[in-house]
Amino acid sequence: MSEILGTLFKYLLALLAIVAVVVVLQEALSSNKVSEAASDVTTLQSNIAQLYGGTANLASLSNTVVIQASAAPNSMVNGNTLLDPWSGAVTVQPDGNAGQFDIILAGVPQSACSQLATSVTSYQSVTINGTANTAPADPGTLATQCDGATNTVQFSFSS
Repeated sequence: MSEILGTLFKYLLALLAIVAVVVVLQEALSSNKVSEAASDVTTLQSNIAQLYGGTANLASLSNTVVIQASAAPNSMVNGNTLLDPWSGAVTVQPDGNAGQFDIILAGVPQSACSQLATSVTSYQSVTINGTANTAPADPGTLATQCDGATNTVQFSFSS
């Protein structure tokens, strides 16, 4: 009987070790996606600003223009659409303010939302789930606004 319990205990420890490894790998991949998304947004912002050369007229800015001009990082382009690392839609559009444009990421997981919002720093404002925050936004406020299972993060930049 003690041999059976010893064997079961050994298998239980092995199973716990496997679960621990899976959890660590999942956390590492999640952190990597935040870094990838922040890098993609920063590259996209820089390329759009260069493409439009600081002009206040951004009326033609769209996902189609960004893709055709090769201004989007390859990791974001999926055919005729832009996607974030979590496979959420990315939208590029002129902002309501002259000389500004928006990069909107839909479907950002709650676990990555505030990390992403604080990783990108060159924005004029960041809007989380419809609530705007001017730069520099308070990380605690951003964390509170990232309250959905999936969230929409909108960065507004100057051209």
